[in-house]
Amino acid sequence: ESLSGREHQISVLFSDIRGFTSLSERQTPQQVVALLNAYFSRQVAVVFRHGGTLDKFIGDCIMAFWNAPLDDPKHYRHACESALAMFEFLPKLNEEIEAEAKLENRQFHPTRVGIGINTGECVVGNMGSEKRFDYSVLGDAVNLAARLEGQSKNYGVDTVIGEETHADVQEFATIELDIIAVKGKAEAVR
Repeated sequence: ESLSGREHQISVLFSDIRGFTSLSERQTPQQVVALLNAYFSRQVAVVFRHGGTLDKFIGDCIMAFWNAPLDDPKHYRHACESALAMFEFLPKLNEEIEAEAKLENRQFHPTRVGIGINTGECVVGNMGSEKRFDYSVLGDAVNLAARLEGQSKNYGVDTVIGEETHADVQEFATIELDIIAVKGKAEAVR
């Protein structure tokens, strides 16, 4: 394998646990690892079921993308379907966490998630050093997906999608949130 990349249209998803820092401060490291493993296992299974590629874990965040390495002409739709499915298992996970908290006589804090999705031209390929590299995506569309995930908390919604993603999933129930200026972008985005 070698380090290389190609430009390709990609849909990128970031999924982050809300309030993870304060949640982890109230639990032992073993409890945090158990929570993350249960959460990641279920979320990644959803990504794979919808044809996505797991890019990486960033703390408590999952980064995934669609339309590489295999072409997926409906990548924007599959990313959105994945986001919706990621919320389906949360009630069951929270039931398990609540039962554990009761057994251990500690306060229960439900797991909540925010998701950002964006579609656009990215560079996709093997990136890193000659000794260690990952198959990943880079580009403005990736950065915007991460910023949109952060906005989900500010707007009190589960998922925020970019304008280019929205253009391809008109049949999904959506509302326009705002035109916002996100960090790193000179112009506001819809």
